Amino acid sequence: MKYFLGLSSQYTAGQTLGHLFATGSELHLSELRAFLAAHYGSTYDHVAVYANGRTALSVALKTICRRGGKVVITSLTCYAVVQAVKAAGLVPIFADVDPKTLHFGGKELEDALKGESDVQAVIVQNNLGIPADIEAIEKVAKAHKLQIIEDLAHCAGVKYADGREAGTVGRAAILSFGKGKSVDVISGGAVVFADPLDPPVAQPEQTELKKETIRARFYPLLAAIIRGFYRIHPKLGRYLTGGMVRFHWIKRSADGKVDPKLRLTYWQCKLVLRQLKSLPHRGRKPIRDFYLVDNREDCIKELERSGFYFREIWYDLPVCPERYFNKSGFREEECPVAADLAKKIVNIPTWYDKVKMRPAVRIIKKYLVDQSDISEDEVTETKEEFEKMSETFRVAKDAEKRKFQEEEKKKADKAKKIAAKKEKLEKKVAALDGAPDEEVSDDTRDKKASDKVKEKSEAVKSAAKKLIAKVPKKGEKKSTKPTKQPKDDENLSDLEKTSGLLDKIEDQQPAEKSVKPTAEATEKAPVEKATPVKAAGDVAGKAPTKAAGDVAGGTPSAGGRKANAMGESATAGPAAKPASHPTGMRQAKNKLSDREKLKLKLESGKKEGPSVI
Repeated sequence: MKYFLGLSSQYTAGQTLGHLFATGSELHLSELRAFLAAHYGSTYDHVAVYANGRTALSVALKTICRRGGKVVITSLTCYAVVQAVKAAGLVPIFADVDPKTLHFGGKELEDALKGESDVQAVIVQNNLGIPADIEAIEKVAKAHKLQIIEDLAHCAGVKYADGREAGTVGRAAILSFGKGKSVDVISGGAVVFADPLDPPVAQPEQTELKKETIRARFYPLLAAIIRGFYRIHPKLGRYLTGGMVRFHWIKRSADGKVDPKLRLTYWQCKLVLRQLKSLPHRGRKPIRDFYLVDNREDCIKELERSGFYFREIWYDLPVCPERYFNKSGFREEECPVAADLAKKIVNIPTWYDKVKMRPAVRIIKKYLVDQSDISEDEVTETKEEFEKMSETFRVAKDAEKRKFQEEEKKKADKAKKIAAKKEKLEKKVAALDGAPDEEVSDDTRDKKASDKVKEKSEAVKSAAKKLIAKVPKKGEKKSTKPTKQPKDDENLSDLEKTSGLLDKIEDQQPAEKSVKPTAEATEKAPVEKATPVKAAGDVAGKAPTKAAGDVAGGTPSAGGRKANAMGESATAGPAAKPASHPTGMRQAKNKLSDREKLKLKLESGKKEGPSVI
């Protein structure tokens, strides 16, 4: 994992996309001005929003101070502050700093004022978000009749030791919304005048050139790409950064101009307002921590080998960046503490988790200026951290163990409930089905099947008897109503249906086992002797019976002639087979009358019955 100072490394992926596609309107500018006025105890007309912070500072100095006067500033600062003072027609005076706060206090301010005349104001900067000794500064300022201007670039939302918020003490407050500041939208600034007697400030209406706003919109995305190349190899990241600067895709830090005619874009006003409202929830920690080390270059290189790219230091020179140092007018002999600190200071970003920064802190502490001061404290701190980590790990492990036990208990209870429900259902099924565990024997199953077949057989026989009753007997008179007299074809069709039903009953007989008749049934069953079937004519009487066609009318029909021909051929042929034989039954059936055919079918059904039922 790689960690960075600068390069918009505090932006998350969501914030980067939100910045890239943000939109706004004039309403957001008005809302921002109203919010700043209400928050810092001013009025709407005494608030103005500009394209950068140095313009806002220059406007404040011009409003409060007389041209040609002097202004006290801290000796660890950015060239943008010096540029704003000079643009207002004033002269900067550098005050040395306290090594604990990186800012001047009451004593340092008094030393800076010695031998100076026409000093009109003092700018309180609160470097890195570390609160300065505002009470001591305020006392000295009142004694020398100096106006206090608070620069909130690093300290928006920070409170002083006496509880007052930065920006509510001085006559004017300045905010910067540039890269790496407390409120970061890549560019922009604002001024808030607390004194209602000050003249209203004009709000500019013109924005920067299109290319400037496009650069501001795309910078977080381009910075993320640069960080990605650094993760591949540091040289790739440096080359890519240099290329983007050369082709003006990104602007270098501290580059800019003072122009009170330019305002911040509407979409940036919307983002600024969102960040200002979230400041109370983000806490009051500094935007960077600092350490003083010997051999800073060696320390930085070791940090980079471990994945910590912390070269963008505030302040590696009393007035940075280096390319503007010679223009600042800083004299090292006047501020020796600041000059010494600038050679030794390193920064740690505070937007990363402290746990992730511990390896970097361990590396830095190997290079600290005074090792004796931190040896015992380092051991104590390490012990405390280890104990805290151990306790946290133990608590987390116990919580995980309890969670696992609760889940196992829930699973066991669920299994018990399922088993109980299953048992209950089985009991219900047993109550409905009788004895589900008893196995039905094959004999019982066959008996039930035989009973069903017997019932169907009886139903078929009953239907056959009804059909027989409809067939006219010999000697009966024909009905005068031919429509009511059943035709031979209809009788044959009914017989075929009955025969088909009997065949289906035979097919339903169990294939594996045939039900054997009991001894009792065998005794009751009549014994029939198989006798040879006589000629078709001898069955009905002495003379041959006429064909089916002769029964219906007086002359032989085609069906009757066919039956006679079949009868003659049967008489002339070999001896007829027994009536019980299937072939013999079919021959007899062709020669008999309808009534005799039906009787013969029923008799054959009785003979075959014992084998089925």
